[in-house]
Amino acid sequence: MIKKCLFLNNREPDPEDIFNHFSNLNVVWCQDCSVSFSLETILDQYSDTEILITTFMNLDVSNLSKLPKLELILATTTETSYIDQEYCEKHSIKVLNTPKYTGASVAEHAVALMLTAAKRIVDFNAQVRLGDFQVFEHQGIELFGKKVGIIGMGDLGKKVARIVQGFGMQVKYWNRSQLTTSLGGQTDLNTLLSESDVIFVTLSLNKDTRGIINFSAISQLKKGAILVNISPDELIKFDALKWALKEGKLSYAGIDLLSEDEKYFQLPNLIITPRRGWYTKESFERRIQIVKNTLANYLRNCEDHDNH
Repeated sequence: MIKKCLFLNNREPDPEDIFNHFSNLNVVWCQDCSVSFSLETILDQYSDTEILITTFMNLDVSNLSKLPKLELILATTTETSYIDQEYCEKHSIKVLNTPKYTGASVAEHAVALMLTAAKRIVDFNAQVRLGDFQVFEHQGIELFGKKVGIIGMGDLGKKVARIVQGFGMQVKYWNRSQLTTSLGGQTDLNTLLSESDVIFVTLSLNKDTRGIINFSAISQLKKGAILVNISPDELIKFDALKWALKEGKLSYAGIDLLSEDEKYFQLPNLIITPRRGWYTKESFERRIQIVKNTLANYLRNCEDHDNH
């Protein structure tokens, strides 16, 4: 049986020939990065979709209900917080993600944000382009021997730890569960916040982690610390970040930002990248292959079920 599949993407385009070898799949490609992109209109147009492959779309009840025949959502991301899981469970819609495709790319990007902040690269570049080669007001810091705090010691946190240890930095981490690793020592969150020179947020988004970096957390930071968030924006309360940067509690912050909210643009000493920490040639190729394999396994299981 041929499945109707909608590939829905308003970010970096994927090659539209990657599913050509699937004889049991009829794919409609909707890839549009323009401001005219309308999720609601597309879902109304393709309401007979059975398989939805997508990334960072607002798949809430109102949008998912437009697809009454939907049986699978394949997220081309590790994160699935943008999908209403309760609705999917209630309507027997399977949700699959794309794990571990980023390799070292996101961890490298996180460390690049730290280096850019610590060495004041953005400031130096801006001043030199204005013809000022003195730039006395921008003084960086040496990272060797500094204390790094990693909030969330999953696969990403461990990769960050390995890299920064190469700089001679001391690693401590906070994790929601007890964890033993040679990559640093586990500590409580309050101690990590108050003692770290650089803090990396490497958690996934859920009801427990949303807003974990709030005013209470920010107030405990060592003055002049650097904060790097490579996780979803919602983990950091914007007003707390704004206060910390304007008052100098944080010397710098680096965020791989998903939101297009311009309020971030007004903050001082903030480095922003557009959620492209993962976007390397190697990571992109891995993601495509994992998506293809995941889809092939799902379709194979469907055929086996139909044949029995």
